[in-house]
Amino acid sequence: MQENKTFLHVFDQHTLRNIVKLTSDGLITELIGPIGTGKESYVFYSKDVHGYEVAVKIHRHNIQSFKEIPSYLSLRGIKSGGFLNTIDDWTRYEYKSLERAFNSGVRAPKPIGLYKNLIVMGFVGFNSVPAASAIKDSNFDLEEWYKDIIGFIIKMGKSGMIHGDLSPYNILNFDSKPYLIDFSQSLKLTSLTKEYLTRDINNINNWFLKLGKQDLLTEQEVLDSVYGEKK
Repeated sequence: MQENKTFLHVFDQHTLRNIVKLTSDGLITELIGPIGTGKESYVFYSKDVHGYEVAVKIHRHNIQSFKEIPSYLSLRGIKSGGFLNTIDDWTRYEYKSLERAFNSGVRAPKPIGLYKNLIVMGFVGFNSVPAASAIKDSNFDLEEWYKDIIGFIIKMGKSGMIHGDLSPYNILNFDSKPYLIDFSQSLKLTSLTKEYLTRDINNINNWFLKLGKQDLLTEQEVLDSVYGEKK
């Protein structure tokens, strides 16, 4: 499936059983990749039984990868028993956030399926070649991208959620349009988590400022659009 190092890091016995379940359900076939890596997860390319391209995100069963999980679970109001259940809860929360963002009109991978520590979603790319992250491919229209991405932040906020880790590293450039990915640090929008919303806004503003865009919305202007009358 993969070279030994990746295999040992990702495919423990629990994960292998979960992959068999998704395969038997027809959501995935052979895993190819990885096409994306992170501290706590790997993303693999696959196809479903009908030949449609999908991406499979696997959260690793490795406690060292989740040092910050207790603080995030506290903000999310999640209490879990046992480490494996905690990873499964973390994965489920990410999937639900992806669903909420996608359904609110954010351009993001289409949520397809979830099982334990695995997420199946639409593949952002073409013919097995994944779209590049925006940090590596900045060949796009600054005005349109800024409008879209700030609009995504507002749509998510109005739906009651925050991406939580929004930066050019978590935005893909596909067909010259931005796609938001990696909702693993997403949170519900509350008075306790508002700082994460402002951090997302400032990350995007700082990035576009470096790219040369001058007429940016202020943090407060974006917040006003999110909260409307409810400040």
